[in-house]
Amino acid sequence: MTKTPQILTKALTSRYRGLKQAKNRKSEGLFLLEGVRLCEEAFQSSLELEACIIRKNFNKLTIPDRVTIHEANQTQLEQISDSKNPQGIICIARTPKTSGLPDPTPKKMVLLLDRIADPGNMGTIFRSALWFGVTDILLGPGCVDPYSPKVVRSSMGAITSLKLHFLTDLKTSIAEWKHAGGEVAALHMVGQLIQNYNLSSGLMLIIGSEAHGVQADLLADVTTLSIEKQGSGESLNAAMATGIALYELSKR
Repeated sequence: MTKTPQILTKALTSRYRGLKQAKNRKSEGLFLLEGVRLCEEAFQSSLELEACIIRKNFNKLTIPDRVTIHEANQTQLEQISDSKNPQGIICIARTPKTSGLPDPTPKKMVLLLDRIADPGNMGTIFRSALWFGVTDILLGPGCVDPYSPKVVRSSMGAITSLKLHFLTDLKTSIAEWKHAGGEVAALHMVGQLIQNYNLSSGLMLIIGSEAHGVQADLLADVTTLSIEKQGSGESLNAAMATGIALYELSKR
């Protein structure tokens, strides 16, 4: 670190601690990334960083010159942090602007999340998507805020490299994707075995709510894909099912 940090003011402490609440993240257009790993990913990404807050004498990362640095005391770090034991560094990032639907080019795959409510599931889905080369995530109404601290933390940095698209009408978006030549499929308990699915163009894969699955009115117009059950159990966790599906589809 070459820049001299500015002392974090009470006003900024109050402003940044407010980012733990969804309404403030939305109004400010900012979100938090906490800890060494997430901040390192943020520094290497294209995210616009408003500030980096550090504990005195923090030296575990080299902070880029483009980032404004604030030095905070332990109380301030604990107030801003969503973690029980802050690691001494928190980044304040600007929420990326999103565009319309990506084009369904050959081999292009996007995930459409339908009412995914659990932050841990959403973060894990983000990690799996990035691992298998899926960079566009479509979020329908009823999904948990992807920029909440718990989602960001469970994504393990994946959120810094993803393009998130917020949809208001899933049926319209699905129709637009199909009209552009793309295919649409949904993970479902009953359907064609995913390993037998032949992918011929860009695919939109719908992942449904943990409690209710994909909305019934969406299933009528899409291909349903299932994961073969070889043992017992009622169902798979949404994030686990997504990882299996992406593995199978990546081989198609």
